[in-house]
Amino acid sequence: MLPVERAIRRGGWFLRRRDLLALGFTDARLKQALGRKRIFRVRHGWYSVPDAPELGIRAVRVGGRLTGLSALESYALPVPRPTTLHVAVRPTASRLRHPADRRVRLTRLSGATVHWDHTGATRSPWRVSVADALLAVLATERRDVAVAACSAALHRRAITGAALDRVFARAPARVTRWRTLVSALDEAHGETYARLWLGDAGIPCEQQVEVSGVGRFDFRLGPRLYLEVDGGQHGEPEGWERDHDRDTELAALGARALHVTYRQLYSAWPAVLAAIERAIADDAALATRRLRHPYRPRAQRKRRRSGAKLPP
Repeated sequence: MLPVERAIRRGGWFLRRRDLLALGFTDARLKQALGRKRIFRVRHGWYSVPDAPELGIRAVRVGGRLTGLSALESYALPVPRPTTLHVAVRPTASRLRHPADRRVRLTRLSGATVHWDHTGATRSPWRVSVADALLAVLATERRDVAVAACSAALHRRAITGAALDRVFARAPARVTRWRTLVSALDEAHGETYARLWLGDAGIPCEQQVEVSGVGRFDFRLGPRLYLEVDGGQHGEPEGWERDHDRDTELAALGARALHVTYRQLYSAWPAVLAAIERAIADDAALATRRLRHPYRPRAQRKRRRSGAKLPP
Protein backbone atom coordinates (compact mmCIF):
# COMPACT_ATOMS: atom_id res chain seq x y z
CA MET A 1 0.00 0.00 0.00
CA LEU A 2 1.15 3.53 -0.78
CA PRO A 3 2.29 5.77 2.07
CA VAL A 4 -0.49 8.00 3.34
CA GLU A 5 1.19 11.20 2.17
CA ARG A 6 1.59 9.88 -1.37
CA ALA A 7 -2.07 8.87 -1.52
CA ILE A 8 -3.07 12.36 -0.43
CA ARG A 9 -0.91 13.98 -3.12
CA ARG A 10 -2.41 11.71 -5.76
CA GLY A 11 -5.85 12.61 -4.49
CA GLY A 12 -5.32 16.29 -5.19
CA TRP A 13 -3.44 17.44 -2.06
CA PHE A 14 -6.47 17.07 0.24
CA LEU A 15 -8.46 13.98 1.26
CA ARG A 16 -11.17 13.34 3.79
CA ARG A 17 -10.78 10.70 6.48
CA ARG A 18 -13.55 8.60 4.97
CA ASP A 19 -11.79 8.65 1.58
CA LEU A 20 -8.56 7.48 3.18
CA LEU A 21 -10.38 4.70 5.03
CA ALA A 22 -11.99 3.67 1.72
CA LEU A 23 -8.48 3.37 0.24
CA GLY A 24 -7.58 0.86 2.96
CA PHE A 25 -5.83 3.08 5.50
CA THR A 26 -6.65 2.68 9.18
CA ASP A 27 -6.99 5.29 11.90
CA ALA A 28 -3.81 3.84 13.43
CA ARG A 29 -1.84 4.54 10.23
CA LEU A 30 -3.25 8.04 10.03
CA LYS A 31 -2.28 8.69 13.63
CA GLN A 32 1.22 7.38 12.95
CA ALA A 33 1.62 9.66 9.90
CA LEU A 34 0.36 12.60 11.94
CA GLY A 35 2.88 11.87 14.67
CA ARG A 36 5.72 11.81 12.14
CA LYS A 37 4.42 15.09 10.63
CA ARG A 38 4.10 13.51 7.19
CA ILE A 39 0.51 14.70 7.10
CA PHE A 40 -1.54 17.16 9.13
CA ARG A 41 -5.19 17.80 9.88
CA VAL A 42 -6.42 20.82 7.93
CA ARG A 43 -9.83 20.83 9.61
CA HIS A 44 -12.05 18.21 11.19
CA GLY A 45 -12.09 15.20 8.87
CA TRP A 46 -9.66 16.61 6.28
CA TYR A 47 -5.97 15.78 5.86
CA SER A 48 -3.17 17.21 3.74
CA VAL A 49 0.62 17.23 3.42
CA PRO A 50 3.09 19.96 4.46
CA ASP A 51 3.96 20.92 0.86
CA ALA A 52 0.34 21.46 -0.22
CA PRO A 53 -0.50 24.85 -1.82
CA GLU A 54 -0.89 27.42 0.94
CA LEU A 55 -3.94 29.03 -0.64
CA GLY A 56 -5.55 25.60 -0.87
CA ILE A 57 -4.84 24.90 2.79
CA ARG A 58 -6.53 28.13 3.80
CA ALA A 59 -9.58 27.49 1.63
CA VAL A 60 -10.10 23.90 2.80
CA ARG A 61 -9.64 25.04 6.39
CA VAL A 62 -12.46 27.53 5.92
CA GLY A 63 -14.63 24.71 4.59
CA GLY A 64 -14.66 25.16 0.83
CA ARG A 65 -12.61 25.72 -2.31
CA LEU A 66 -10.77 28.68 -3.76
CA THR A 67 -12.84 30.76 -6.14
CA GLY A 68 -12.72 34.18 -7.80
CA LEU A 69 -9.38 35.97 -7.92
CA SER A 70 -7.91 33.60 -5.31
CA ALA A 71 -8.55 30.57 -7.55
CA LEU A 72 -7.18 32.36 -10.62
CA GLU A 73 -4.06 33.29 -8.64
CA SER A 74 -3.60 29.61 -7.76
CA TYR A 75 -3.59 28.83 -11.50
CA ALA A 76 -0.62 31.26 -11.84
CA LEU A 77 -2.64 33.75 -13.88
CA PRO A 78 -1.41 37.40 -13.75
CA VAL A 79 -4.57 38.82 -12.17
CA PRO A 80 -4.93 41.75 -9.76
CA ARG A 81 -3.95 40.58 -6.30
CA PRO A 82 -7.06 39.92 -4.17
CA THR A 83 -7.39 41.79 -0.90
CA THR A 84 -9.15 38.84 0.74
CA LEU A 85 -9.32 35.06 0.38
CA HIS A 86 -12.26 34.04 -1.83
CA VAL A 87 -13.78 30.70 -0.85
CA ALA A 88 -16.71 28.87 -2.44
CA VAL A 89 -18.76 26.79 -0.01
CA ARG A 90 -21.85 24.62 -0.44
CA PRO A 91 -25.22 26.24 0.29
CA THR A 92 -25.61 23.82 3.20
CA ALA A 93 -22.11 24.38 4.62
CA SER A 94 -21.74 25.05 8.33
CA ARG A 95 -19.01 25.35 10.95
CA LEU A 96 -16.83 27.52 8.73
CA ARG A 97 -13.40 28.17 10.20
CA HIS A 98 -10.76 30.87 10.23
CA PRO A 99 -8.36 30.39 7.28
CA ALA A 100 -5.38 30.43 9.65
CA ASP A 101 -6.78 28.42 12.56
CA ARG A 102 -9.18 25.47 12.35
CA ARG A 103 -10.12 25.94 15.99
CA VAL A 104 -11.52 29.45 15.45
CA ARG A 105 -14.88 30.15 13.86
CA LEU A 106 -15.02 32.27 10.73
CA THR A 107 -16.08 35.89 11.23
CA ARG A 108 -16.27 38.97 9.03
CA LEU A 109 -12.83 39.95 10.27
CA SER A 110 -11.19 36.64 9.34
CA GLY A 111 -9.89 37.82 5.95
CA ALA A 112 -12.08 35.50 3.88
CA THR A 113 -14.99 36.24 1.56
CA VAL A 114 -17.51 33.41 1.31
CA HIS A 115 -19.26 32.66 -2.00
CA TRP A 116 -22.27 30.37 -1.67
CA ASP A 117 -21.57 28.01 -4.55
CA HIS A 118 -24.24 26.24 -6.59
CA THR A 119 -21.97 24.88 -9.34
CA GLY A 120 -21.74 21.40 -7.85
CA ALA A 121 -18.80 19.01 -7.66
CA THR A 122 -15.41 19.49 -9.26
CA ARG A 123 -12.36 17.36 -9.78
CA SER A 124 -10.32 19.48 -7.41
CA PRO A 125 -11.06 19.44 -3.67
CA TRP A 126 -9.44 22.82 -3.13
CA ARG A 127 -10.24 25.12 -6.06
CA VAL A 128 -12.99 25.63 -8.63
CA SER A 129 -12.35 25.59 -12.38
CA VAL A 130 -11.06 28.65 -14.22
CA ALA A 131 -14.50 29.14 -15.78
CA ASP A 132 -16.28 29.07 -12.42
CA ALA A 133 -13.67 31.39 -10.91
CA LEU A 134 -14.21 33.90 -13.72
CA LEU A 135 -17.96 33.66 -13.18
CA ALA A 136 -17.44 34.60 -9.52
CA VAL A 137 -15.22 37.51 -10.55
CA LEU A 138 -17.80 38.81 -13.02
CA ALA A 139 -20.49 38.62 -10.37
CA THR A 140 -18.58 40.39 -7.61
CA GLU A 141 -15.72 42.54 -8.94
CA ARG A 142 -15.70 45.94 -10.63
CA ARG A 143 -15.29 46.28 -14.40
CA ASP A 144 -11.53 46.85 -14.57
CA VAL A 145 -10.68 43.87 -12.34
CA ALA A 146 -13.13 41.55 -14.10
CA VAL A 147 -11.92 42.46 -17.60
CA ALA A 148 -8.30 42.08 -16.48
CA ALA A 149 -9.02 38.60 -15.08
CA CYS A 150 -10.79 37.47 -18.25
CA SER A 151 -8.03 38.90 -20.44
CA ALA A 152 -5.35 37.13 -18.38
CA ALA A 153 -7.15 33.79 -18.72
CA LEU A 154 -7.43 34.24 -22.49
CA HIS A 155 -3.83 35.39 -22.86
CA ARG A 156 -2.47 32.40 -20.92
CA ARG A 157 -4.87 30.07 -22.78
CA ALA A 158 -6.45 28.94 -19.54
CA ILE A 159 -9.81 29.31 -21.28
CA THR A 160 -10.96 29.52 -24.90
CA GLY A 161 -12.96 32.34 -26.40
CA ALA A 162 -15.98 30.06 -26.82
CA ALA A 163 -15.76 28.92 -23.19
CA LEU A 164 -15.51 32.54 -22.06
CA ASP A 165 -18.65 33.32 -24.06
CA ARG A 166 -20.45 30.63 -22.08
CA VAL A 167 -19.19 32.14 -18.82
CA PHE A 168 -20.63 35.53 -19.80
CA ALA A 169 -23.90 33.84 -20.73
CA ARG A 170 -24.15 32.62 -17.11
CA ALA A 171 -23.03 35.94 -15.61
CA PRO A 172 -25.33 38.76 -14.47
CA ALA A 173 -26.88 40.75 -17.32
CA ARG A 174 -25.19 43.97 -16.16
CA VAL A 175 -21.74 42.65 -17.16
CA THR A 176 -22.62 41.32 -20.61
CA ARG A 177 -21.20 44.39 -22.34
CA TRP A 178 -17.82 43.77 -20.72
CA ARG A 179 -17.20 40.84 -23.08
CA THR A 180 -16.24 43.23 -25.89
CA LEU A 181 -13.61 44.81 -23.62
CA VAL A 182 -11.69 41.56 -23.03
CA SER A 183 -8.43 41.24 -24.99
CA ALA A 184 -6.11 38.25 -25.24
CA LEU A 185 -3.31 40.71 -26.11
CA ASP A 186 -3.10 42.03 -22.56
CA GLU A 187 0.06 40.56 -21.04
CA ALA A 188 -0.57 41.98 -17.55
CA HIS A 189 -3.41 43.59 -15.66
CA GLY A 190 -1.62 46.97 -15.83
CA GLU A 191 -2.00 46.85 -19.61
CA THR A 192 -5.69 46.07 -19.24
CA TYR A 193 -6.22 49.02 -16.93
CA ALA A 194 -4.31 51.39 -19.23
CA ARG A 195 -6.26 50.19 -22.27
CA LEU A 196 -9.62 50.60 -20.54
CA TRP A 197 -8.80 54.02 -19.12
CA LEU A 198 -7.50 55.24 -22.48
CA GLY A 199 -10.78 54.10 -24.01
CA ASP A 200 -12.72 55.95 -21.30
CA ALA A 201 -10.80 59.10 -22.28
CA GLY A 202 -11.63 58.58 -25.96
CA ILE A 203 -8.05 57.76 -26.95
CA PRO A 204 -7.75 54.91 -29.48
CA CYS A 205 -4.75 52.62 -29.18
CA GLU A 206 -3.23 49.70 -31.05
CA GLN A 207 -1.90 46.82 -28.94
CA GLN A 208 1.36 44.88 -29.14
CA VAL A 209 2.83 46.78 -32.09
CA GLU A 210 6.07 45.50 -33.59
CA VAL A 211 8.57 48.14 -34.76
CA SER A 212 11.00 46.67 -37.26
CA GLY A 213 14.51 46.50 -35.89
CA VAL A 214 13.47 47.75 -32.45
CA GLY A 215 10.95 45.39 -30.88
CA ARG A 216 7.39 45.22 -29.65
CA PHE A 217 5.60 47.92 -27.67
CA ASP A 218 2.48 47.64 -25.53
CA PHE A 219 0.52 50.36 -27.35
CA ARG A 220 0.78 52.73 -30.30
CA LEU A 221 -1.01 56.02 -29.64
CA GLY A 222 -0.01 57.98 -32.72
CA PRO A 223 2.01 57.78 -35.95
CA ARG A 224 5.30 57.79 -34.03
CA LEU A 225 4.21 57.60 -30.39
CA TYR A 226 4.24 54.44 -28.27
CA LEU A 227 3.33 53.60 -24.68
CA GLU A 228 4.93 51.04 -22.38
CA VAL A 229 3.38 49.98 -19.06
CA ASP A 230 6.33 48.91 -16.91
CA GLY A 231 5.72 46.28 -14.24
CA GLY A 232 8.07 45.11 -11.52
CA GLN A 233 10.34 43.23 -13.97
CA HIS A 234 11.49 46.55 -15.44
CA GLY A 235 13.23 47.38 -12.19
CA GLU A 236 15.84 44.74 -12.92
CA PRO A 237 19.12 46.02 -14.40
CA GLU A 238 18.76 43.90 -17.54
CA GLY A 239 15.26 45.19 -18.24
CA TRP A 240 16.28 48.77 -17.52
CA GLU A 241 19.18 48.60 -19.98
CA ARG A 242 17.07 46.85 -22.63
CA ASP A 243 14.38 49.52 -22.45
CA HIS A 244 16.94 52.29 -22.85
CA ASP A 245 18.47 50.58 -25.87
CA ARG A 246 15.05 50.32 -27.48
CA ASP A 247 14.27 53.96 -26.71
CA THR A 248 17.51 55.02 -28.37
CA GLU A 249 16.78 52.92 -31.46
CA LEU A 250 13.24 54.30 -31.58
CA ALA A 251 14.51 57.89 -31.36
CA ALA A 252 16.81 57.26 -34.32
CA LEU A 253 13.67 56.44 -36.31
CA GLY A 254 12.04 59.72 -35.30
CA ALA A 255 9.68 58.13 -32.76
CA ARG A 256 9.38 58.06 -28.98
CA ALA A 257 7.99 55.84 -26.23
CA LEU A 258 6.33 56.96 -23.02
CA HIS A 259 6.96 54.74 -20.00
CA VAL A 260 4.40 54.48 -17.20
CA THR A 261 5.08 52.53 -14.01
CA TYR A 262 2.42 50.69 -12.06
CA ARG A 263 2.77 53.28 -9.29
CA GLN A 264 2.00 56.08 -11.72
CA LEU A 265 -0.80 54.10 -13.32
CA TYR A 266 -2.61 53.41 -10.07
CA SER A 267 -1.89 56.55 -8.03
CA ALA A 268 -1.39 59.32 -10.59
CA TRP A 269 -3.54 58.45 -13.60
CA PRO A 270 -4.82 62.05 -14.18
CA ALA A 271 -1.23 63.27 -14.51
CA VAL A 272 -0.35 60.34 -16.76
CA LEU A 273 -3.38 61.02 -18.95
CA ALA A 274 -2.45 64.70 -19.26
CA ALA A 275 1.06 63.74 -20.37
CA ILE A 276 -0.33 61.26 -22.90
CA GLU A 277 -2.75 63.77 -24.37
CA ARG A 278 0.03 66.35 -24.75
CA ALA A 279 2.35 63.79 -26.34
CA ILE A 280 -0.37 62.76 -28.82
CA ALA A 281 -0.95 66.40 -29.78
CA ASP A 282 2.78 66.99 -30.23
CA ASP A 283 3.11 63.81 -32.30
CA ALA A 284 0.27 64.86 -34.60
CA ALA A 285 1.78 68.35 -35.06
CA LEU A 286 5.22 66.90 -35.76
CA ALA A 287 3.77 64.44 -38.28
CA THR A 288 2.14 67.35 -40.15
CA ARG A 289 5.39 69.33 -40.17
CA ARG A 290 7.36 66.37 -41.45
CA LEU A 291 5.10 66.16 -44.48
CA ARG A 292 6.29 69.64 -45.47
CA HIS A 293 9.83 69.37 -44.17
CA PRO A 294 11.09 65.76 -44.34
CA TYR A 295 13.99 64.97 -42.06
CA ARG A 296 17.41 64.67 -43.66
CA PRO A 297 20.52 63.48 -41.81
CA ARG A 298 23.16 66.16 -41.23
CA ALA A 299 25.51 64.62 -43.80
CA GLN A 300 22.88 65.04 -46.53
CA ARG A 301 22.25 68.67 -45.50
CA LYS A 302 25.97 69.47 -45.83
CA ARG A 303 26.10 67.88 -49.29
CA ARG A 304 23.07 69.89 -50.45
CA ARG A 305 24.65 73.17 -49.28
CA SER A 306 27.95 72.33 -51.03
CA GLY A 307 26.20 71.38 -54.26
CA ALA A 308 27.26 67.75 -54.06
CA LYS A 309 24.93 65.26 -55.70
CA LEU A 310 22.84 63.36 -53.17
CA PRO A 311 22.58 59.59 -53.48
CA PRO A 312 19.26 58.29 -54.79
